[in-house]
Amino acid sequence: MPASSTSAMPATEPVSPAVRQQAIAWYSLTQSGDISAEQLRELERWRQADSEHERAWQRMAGLPALLHGSADMLRNPVARSALQHARYVSGDRRTLLKMLMGASLLGALGWQTRDSQWLQGELADLSTATGERRRQVLADGTQLWLNTATAVDIDFNASARRILLRHGEINVVTGHDPLGRPLQVQTTDAVMRPLGTRFTVRCGDDCQGTLLSVSSGRVAALLRQGQGQQIIESGQRARLEGEGIHLSPLAAQDDAWVDGLVIAQATRLGDLVSQLARYRPGILRCDPRVAGLRVTGSYPLDDNERILALLESSLPVSIQRRTRYWVTLVPKGDA
Repeated sequence: MPASSTSAMPATEPVSPAVRQQAIAWYSLTQSGDISAEQLRELERWRQADSEHERAWQRMAGLPALLHGSADMLRNPVARSALQHARYVSGDRRTLLKMLMGASLLGALGWQTRDSQWLQGELADLSTATGERRRQVLADGTQLWLNTATAVDIDFNASARRILLRHGEINVVTGHDPLGRPLQVQTTDAVMRPLGTRFTVRCGDDCQGTLLSVSSGRVAALLRQGQGQQIIESGQRARLEGEGIHLSPLAAQDDAWVDGLVIAQATRLGDLVSQLARYRPGILRCDPRVAGLRVTGSYPLDDNERILALLESSLPVSIQRRTRYWVTLVPKGDA
């Protein structure tokens, strides 16, 4: 491991999404207890191959350990004191993390908040892990479904009801508030006000801007960087980004995940694999030589391995497993 390799790039520079995913895959493998001696050597070669690899690895491996202990490593004396003297149970970890955030500890770590879904999940009021889905009924009766790797904050006060989507995807069925408080769903791109409706909102991961799909009712969408608002009608999908709102027809697969399904309708294999990758720890990829194959069918999200087996049996593809957490669909015979 070259000690000087990490100095080539400032510590605050974001790690590229591709390298970050590789670091997550390797870290998951080391924590699984299944890693072999050869895989450890392969991990070492990966770390030495590029300075960004090593930087991503150090951030991935170091952040959880630092937050769970190692108070002597804290540079900020306020944060060090908070960690050494705080008495808390596991349910109060989010409070402690916010204390450390306020003490600028996480800025010193160099792993920016937007680069760490793990950290955002710890800070959020509600969150799901990769592959997990969750249903929550809020105090006003609003039904909230959280898709895989999602984090949200809930802010209900005397005058308003707000749901802040940090990252991931939610499906909302609005409840009737006896106090008449308006309901808002907020992302970094937009503020959405449902007008008695059911809708899905997604942001972060591999999508650009915020995606809004309205299955019933209407939603008023206001861009944070733009001016004015637009009503998104039932049966419409909108991409909210920058200063523009781009409309398209609603697709059946937009909210199929609520029922535990992923639906493909003459879908490119590469696009289907990208969807499945959201529900699987590590890396799931599709070789460009087979990415253009078309797939039609409904697949159960709770059995990722079964979906891969079905694809392998029905298409001219093979499943190539570099490790348990590193899987690629390649042309049949290449695995």
